[in-house]
Amino acid sequence: MVNASPKTAAGGGGVPVPWVGAALASLMALAALGVAGALWAELPEMVPNGRVGLDGEPALTPRWLFVTAMPGVTLLLVAVMLVGPRAGVRFQRALRLPVPWPGRGARRSMDLFLVLMGAFLLATHVVMLRSEAGRALPLSTEHLVVLLVAGFMAGVGLLVSLLRSGDGHDTVAARWWDRARRPVGVGLALVGVATGLVGFLVPGTLWAVLMGVLMMPVILLGCVFPFIGKQEWMHRTRSSE
Repeated sequence: MVNASPKTAAGGGGVPVPWVGAALASLMALAALGVAGALWAELPEMVPNGRVGLDGEPALTPRWLFVTAMPGVTLLLVAVMLVGPRAGVRFQRALRLPVPWPGRGARRSMDLFLVLMGAFLLATHVVMLRSEAGRALPLSTEHLVVLLVAGFMAGVGLLVSLLRSGDGHDTVAARWWDRARRPVGVGLALVGVATGLVGFLVPGTLWAVLMGVLMMPVILLGCVFPFIGKQEWMHRTRSSE
């Protein structure tokens, strides 16, 4: 095997660091802190977190922790996505492993994922803050969170379906992924849509939450899909397809 350099490992475009997604997600984290500052005076000093202690009393979270949790998660994710690609390429070089995704495609996918995750956390943060501050919401807090989770799942499914392996990476694993990514992505998107419909139409949130259990079977079915029927793709290169 060839010991790939960082440029080669990234598909010829250098290490795929998602600067655009990181910048936008960071701005969303700052926006979340701005909303928290605007509603700070209306929030209780100790906020119930939905859990119950051993004494039967609801567990409480300090206000400062409640308003910084979501922005903190966003910024932590940004840091991981900025450091992870460089560490991953070094790990790949040490093990002499090929990188199946081209640098440009991987960077685009990471940018979109960071924007999607940042938007999801920001929206959830705003819903939770407005609820605790006693502000009006178009739906109940639980239903709004379910709809946000459903939209996030559908968005992740779309990203998965777009992440194809690089043209110069022709292995059985790469050809398998190019046939599995669309079934996996479409399946995740459909689970997200179904979760949103159940969360919006069915009273309560229990059934909507249980819809998340379908994610793993859907992923497994999508991964098995390329092995159904004829499997010529296992024995021929991309150039011959």
